[in-house]
Amino acid sequence: MKKLPLLACTLLLVACSGRLNGEHMSAHQDFDAAWQAVRAAETAEDQRREIDAFLSMNQQAGAPPLQVNVRRRDSDEAAPIDQALWDHPGEYEVVLRYGDRRYPFVPKSRSSLEPLFRE
Repeated sequence: MKKLPLLACTLLLVACSGRLNGEHMSAHQDFDAAWQAVRAAETAEDQRREIDAFLSMNQQAGAPPLQVNVRRRDSDEAAPIDQALWDHPGEYEVVLRYGDRRYPFVPKSRSSLEPLFRE
């Protein structure tokens, strides 16, 4: 008879673990869907609005600190975050990283960069 409570505890643990993992996957899917809206934006204004929403979503979820990497599109070389990026944002691919999650995009304007570098 002692096996029954052990079985019940084991099933409960598995059920709770599955629920938590399922919620985690759903959150990743929500972030991915929000990021697709950034990439699908047709105008610079739309892209900026979607980036703001994406960053807010991550902040509300308690995401790790945002890290930003930049690469030149013509050479795929790492690029500094300098005036050239601000003057010609379409020549660069910007990758946002939250922990192990990576989100690349090509900025449509400097407006899309502004929320990434707030102090």
